[in-house]
Amino acid sequence: MNRPPHGFSLVSVVFLLVVVASLAAFMVTIGTTQRQTSTLSILSGRALAAAESGMEWGVENVLRNDACFASPTSFSLSGGAVAGYTVVASCSATSHTEGPDAFNVFRLTATGSRGSPGAPGHVQRTIRASVTGAP
Repeated sequence: MNRPPHGFSLVSVVFLLVVVASLAAFMVTIGTTQRQTSTLSILSGRALAAAESGMEWGVENVLRNDACFASPTSFSLSGGAVAGYTVVASCSATSHTEGPDAFNVFRLTATGSRGSPGAPGHVQRTIRASVTGAP
């Protein structure tokens, strides 16, 4: 009497388990990547806000004094969403004369950052602007 082959269903089940486990691992990887991308996007926006606050400080400082501040100037922000971010602001100036008017043009750079380069979660944004108090 002929017996049907045994073990064929076992091969199918093992294959199906491998495929389902691979899909589950892929979905976990995609989910983790999406979460990290969202987190870094939020942190990056906060770094931009920190850089903007540094730029506002720099513009107010040079227009009030008509001179560059000590460059580079570094300060840490506290409170709110940008707590823990560091701002580094720098300034350079050039003198110009147009007719009877002499004035300075200030080139400002403000960098907002969190964490150290190469570390997970490190974000950094830089803003540059030219400012003058010319008449």
